[in-house]
Formats: sequence, C-alpha cells, structure tokens
Amino acid sequence: MLKKKSLLISMIALLLIIMSACSNSAGGSDEASGENYPDSDIEVYVGHGPGGGTDTFVRTITNLMAEDLDANFNIINQEGGSGVIAMENAMKEEADGYTLVGDSAYAVTTAAGTNQFGLDKVKPIARIQSDVYALQVKKGTFESIDELVAYAEENPGEVRIAAVGTMGIDEITARRFIKEAGVEMNYIPAEGAGNMHSDLLGGHVDVILEEVGPTISYIEEGEFVPLVFFAEERLEDFPDVPTTVEKGWDLTDGVERYLMIHADAPQKIVDLLEESAKKAMETEEYQEYAKNSYLDLRDGWMGSEDFTKKLEKDIEKYKEIIAEIE
Repeated sequence: MLKKKSLLISMIALLLIIMSACSNSAGGSDEASGENYPDSDIEVYVGHGPGGGTDTFVRTITNLMAEDLDANFNIINQEGGSGVIAMENAMKEEADGYTLVGDSAYAVTTAAGTNQFGLDKVKPIARIQSDVYALQVKKGTFESIDELVAYAEENPGEVRIAAVGTMGIDEITARRFIKEAGVEMNYIPAEGAGNMHSDLLGGHVDVILEEVGPTISYIEEGEFVPLVFFAEERLEDFPDVPTTVEKGWDLTDGVERYLMIHADAPQKIVDLLEESAKKAMETEEYQEYAKNSYLDLRDGWMGSEDFTKKLEKDIEKYKEIIAEIE
C-alpha cells in the first residue's frame, strides 16, 4: 500500500513538472512571437543630441506610433561617433523588441568600420526620410556654384567647407563633392548644425553642406543662399538653383533617417513596428511636419526588406568611396 502511494505521489510530481514545462513553453512562445507586444515601455536610442534633425524625426514619428500602438516610447540621446555609441549601447539590451535605434549614418559608419554591428545583428524597421543636401553660402560671397568652383580652382585649399562631424555621411558627402568638382578645399568639421550656421554667418567658413529645413529661416531672410542641390531634378521650391546631376556630378545621396532593431527580435514585432511607422508617416500631423521642415522634397518611405537591400548596396558603395578619398 505504501509503495502504491509513493508511486502515485511520484506520478503526480512528474505530471506537475510536465504541465509547468508546457506552461513555460507556451508563455515563452507568446513572448517570442510578440503576441502581447507592447506591454511595457519601448526605448529608442538616438546617436545625436536633442533638437537635431535625427532627434526631431525620432520624437515626431514615435509620438505618432505611440498613439497607434498604445505604447510609451522613451528617447535616449547618446551623442558620439555619428550614431555608433548609441548603437553599441542599444545592442547590449535584450533582443525582445523593446529597444530600437533611430539612426541616419549606418551605411557610412559600417563601411568605415567604426560600427561593428552588421546587418546580421541589426535590422531596419523602415526608412521614413530621405533628405536633400545643398551647398549654401553667406549672401554676398559667391553668386553661383560655378563661381565657387572657379574660385576654388584658382585658390587651392583656400575655400573652407564645413559639415557636421567626422567620418559620417556629412563629411563623406562633402569630400565626394570636392573630388567630383576636381578642386582642393579645406574641410572643417562642425560640432553641430547650430555652430556651423554661426560659423557661416561669422565668416569663419565659406560654404556649408546642409539640408534646407535647418536653414530655411536664414534663406528666407536672405542671409544664406543655396548654390546647388544634391538631386536628380530641380526642386519646385527652388527652381533657379541647379542640381549636382546637371553639373555632371554623381552626387544625389542625402541624409536618410530610419528606425532599426535587434536582428533577433521577433519578426512579428518588426512587422508590427513597420506597419505602425507607415501609418504614422501617413498622418496629417506628420505630413505637415515634413512639409514645414522641407522633408518632403523626395519620397522617404522604404519598408524593412527593401531598405535592408539598399543598405547592403550602400555599405559596399561607401567602402569604395572611403578607400578613394582617404
């Protein structure tokens, strides 16, 4: 009788263990598939300071996504390395879908080797913006891009061209322009857009590589003059300003802004975030922000799969470009 009772207890204990394992497996499956996502705050690491173009983009798009997903997004600004520091710290977190990265220089930093997290470790959710660069000068200095290039040809190394940061998309693009134009210029790395604008106003630099949105007030007040846009066709708002393509320069890349996530995050979560980002981008509030900031000069949207393919090509392209200009 005692043996039977002992056997019964053992069977019950084994059954409880099996039930517990099944329960944990089911719970883990829900978590892995993102069934209850999101049920806690989502953190977004941004590699640029508050108020900049990438920071403003991330805050705008995630505020709208928060409404769609009924979630709270916490923005964590960590400047340095053109986004590399923020990426490194984000990748230390769990790949559970609750840590995102707002970036704008991934292809360049990966090609340069400063970013160690390839597309096998991080996955794009979606590209939302594709900004347009312009070379801008202080009014009364150079009247046209032809005049600027001619002056640089006659005075090698005298023209000071500024862009934000070192070995990011801004510097690479500035150096590509110098190479394409066949001139010598002195590259000046600016610590931030505000400092760069002040330097141009104060005559400390001669030309800046910048988007239109951050300087539109200066342009409207007649203090800054755009000489050329890095685009295929002339912009509707600036019909008299030529493009790089018109000048025979293969320079149309601009700042791309997007959201990324751990590559091992559940695909269902990636899909959900991509869908939410697209909904947010299509809202009237976002469209108004994009128009007021001159971020609608060309289509920015690119889904996860398509943007991943583009990044793969861009990384290889920038490896060649960096090797040529170094």
